[in-house]
Amino acid sequence: MGCLKDVKTYHEEFKKDIKKYSTELLYNDLPLLTEEKFLLYEKMGNRLIYEKIYFERRKFLNVFFFAVFLYKEDAYIRKLEEIIYSICEETTWALPAHVDLSKEDWKYTVDLFSSETAQALSCIYYYLKDILSEKCLLTIEENVEKRVLKPYVESEYGYHRWENWTNNWISVCASSIGSASLYLPDKGNRDKILDRVEICLGRYLKGFSDDGVCLEGLSYFTYGMEYFTGFANQLYKYSDGSKDLFNNKSMKSIVLFQQNCFLPGGNTISFSDGSTNDRFRPGLSCFLKSKFDEFEIPPMEFAMKFDTDHCYRFMANLEDYLWVKEFLKKNESENKSVEENLYKFIFYKDAQWAVWKNKDIGLALKGGNNNEPHNHNDIGSFILSCDGEIFLTDLGCGEYTKDYFREDTRYKIFNNRSLSHNVPLINKEEQRAGKEYKCLSFKSPKSGQVDMSYANAYGLDDISLKRKIEYYSEGDILIEDRLKKSGGSLRENLISPIKPKIEDNKIILTGKRAALCIKISEGDKDISLKEIYFKNHKGMDESVWQIQFAGVEDNGISMAKMKFIFDFF
Repeated sequence: MGCLKDVKTYHEEFKKDIKKYSTELLYNDLPLLTEEKFLLYEKMGNRLIYEKIYFERRKFLNVFFFAVFLYKEDAYIRKLEEIIYSICEETTWALPAHVDLSKEDWKYTVDLFSSETAQALSCIYYYLKDILSEKCLLTIEENVEKRVLKPYVESEYGYHRWENWTNNWISVCASSIGSASLYLPDKGNRDKILDRVEICLGRYLKGFSDDGVCLEGLSYFTYGMEYFTGFANQLYKYSDGSKDLFNNKSMKSIVLFQQNCFLPGGNTISFSDGSTNDRFRPGLSCFLKSKFDEFEIPPMEFAMKFDTDHCYRFMANLEDYLWVKEFLKKNESENKSVEENLYKFIFYKDAQWAVWKNKDIGLALKGGNNNEPHNHNDIGSFILSCDGEIFLTDLGCGEYTKDYFREDTRYKIFNNRSLSHNVPLINKEEQRAGKEYKCLSFKSPKSGQVDMSYANAYGLDDISLKRKIEYYSEGDILIEDRLKKSGGSLRENLISPIKPKIEDNKIILTGKRAALCIKISEGDKDISLKEIYFKNHKGMDESVWQIQFAGVEDNGISMAKMKFIFDFF
């Protein structure tokens, strides 16, 4: 955990960013959203072109809200009102990927971003109602009511598909709608909205595993939780403490998930559509620290800054300002760092995750099934890092396109196939997609060791496939796969962003301050290397190295042993 001085520095830099951007953008026009760009998703499956412009407009909204909130200068007020009018003239606040153009009311689709926009404008209404013009305030009221609150409250529960989900969608949408209803004057439907929102947020919390894991990964944990806490805090104050959504037995294990996702040096666990370079929200973290003593705020060098999130989520940025400021006020006499334990082993029995942290080295492993939220076919996959550098990786999310979310095309995309994960090929076959393809056993017979059985991930019932990972306190790691079937073949598949070097039965990955030596069985001489290109989440080309080698066969058992040893320079 970083010291208070670093938190203070962050808060000052946040305000400097607002000043910088408000000066740069004051005389810039908002980029235009066009029907042509909106229809690119329908015609070509491309999301990025329209969304880039959409989110740039939300950046303007964020910047000039804070500029008015902090400085109250006339030029900033005029600019903010201009932005608000322009956003209220948008054809729809929803994104193209989330609307059904065959529906008559598609313009009023209540999705993540229409809900967020409603929340942002309502919050601006609340905080600046004595500064903005009556015309501007009325425009906000009318548009939030017409586009989001009315379509929501006049529909039956479940009309909006996300109300039956348990992921970040139900938290962000419901929390944003509840927040907007509390910020704006009550039109007589507030109680109905709040009751429905509370039902949604109860479902959201049930979407975590029994031991608190968000199977969508850290970034989606952050996304859902920043909106949940924002609304929950509003509701608590509105109800004079009678409605406390934090009074839930599962909350403690849920909030501790964040710190367990950070590996030594700042890398993060990237299973499913995650990222190895996630960042945390300082506002959310300061708020959770005030409620849970065991919660740890990561070092501030891994915190999101004002412009880290390209979506410019308004509620989160407001929390990063207000809750950090409040935290500093409450802890102004505190200025110490908290040393992390040198060795830590976290075993999530229900979610089937395991995480090891030892000085500079981090390791994460997953079991689960191949129909999880934002699923990849990745049962048995692991991530290995050292001092902020990934040596064996999980690619996380690729470019979001229409094909990325279609069942018949999703697993043709490299990021989502088991071939892009650190799992073997069995009889030259990859893992299959579907809930029935799962890890049948995930146990920890002793601290630092995990044994798993996962032949079922390949749709194979007549074989035994077991993976054993043992992490020794001095940093050596042993991974062993055993395939039991006469005539069955096992070929290991490893993915690294670092170009490998082969020396006899050793694979050498040389990083910035350490080298990883992977020793494999003497008989495993058939080592192949291949550079593979893929699209990352930003739609840019990136490459990794695929390392493959065959297991050794002995009396009907095909076995591969891998011993990982780091050597520091």
